[in-house]
Amino acid sequence: MNVDQHLKVAQWHIEQARLHATSQHACGCPANEHYQKIIDEVEAGTKIEEELVCSTEG
Repeated sequence: MNVDQHLKVAQWHIEQARLHATSQHACGCPANEHYQKIIDEVEAGTKIEEELVCSTEG
C-alpha cells in the first residue's frame, strides 16, 4: 500500500473506534497476532519504528 492508502485504512480504524466508544456496539473482534503485537508495543510506550515490509501475518 502507498502512504495515502495507509492513511485511509488508519482513518477507517479511528472512526470505527470512535463509533464503538459512543455506542452500545461490541464487535467482539479478536486481535490477531499482528494487531496484538502493535497493541502491546503502544501500551508499553515503545517507539514506533517504520516497517519496511508490511505484514498482517505476524
